[in-house]
Amino acid sequence: MRGISLLLLSLLSLPSAAAEIELFAWERPPLVQQSLDGQGAGLVPELTRELFRRAGISYQLSFLPLQRALVKVQQESNGCVLLVERRQEREPYYAWVGPLLISRLGLYAKADDDLQLDSLEQARGLRILSHQGSGAGDYLQGVGLDVLYSNKESLNLSMLQRSRARLWATSAAVVHALGAKPAPREVLPFLTLMEDIACHPQLDPALLQRLQTSLQQMYHEGWVQALYQQHGVSLE
Repeated sequence: MRGISLLLLSLLSLPSAAAEIELFAWERPPLVQQSLDGQGAGLVPELTRELFRRAGISYQLSFLPLQRALVKVQQESNGCVLLVERRQEREPYYAWVGPLLISRLGLYAKADDDLQLDSLEQARGLRILSHQGSGAGDYLQGVGLDVLYSNKESLNLSMLQRSRARLWATSAAVVHALGAKPAPREVLPFLTLMEDIACHPQLDPALLQRLQTSLQQMYHEGWVQALYQQHGVSLE
């Protein structure tokens, strides 16, 4: 009987197998990708695994389009979205952990297009491709430019190559990852963004603090910078 009691106590002392956080990711090669077995692959999922391990928090990762992921997190108090541009209008609707990325965005044209821009004003009248939900697209639309959205950057690249639009708003890392030859060229850098984990505003503050503290420690140790170097990506 004593043996059974000890066994029960041992089992009760084991960490819970249930996920504490529902983490929704959206594909953004090469930074975030879904492997054939449904797991996360790429720089950001690797960073996330280490972050949650250090914080001692379990999570369940699933992939959704960005807009659906943002809606799910508004509905689920234990939900978070992996990689959301942190913008003033979004600030009060989420609790944030980050930054995971600092991205410089630019306008890109086809390699054989001789277009060169000195300001966003010169892009007026030109159609610009952007990822749905991207701060880049919202920003450009906000200053009165013509933005065409899609849910995949690979589709944006294809549309640029077929001259469906003259410009594409994206980052050097995305252009490099898609591997087009010749690659589109940057004609105007225009925006630097921080990207974080965005969580339901009522997510347990203690969990958020453990994640934020662990992330700061990873930066302090140079762990994040080393991971970027392993992937050949710079903190733009």
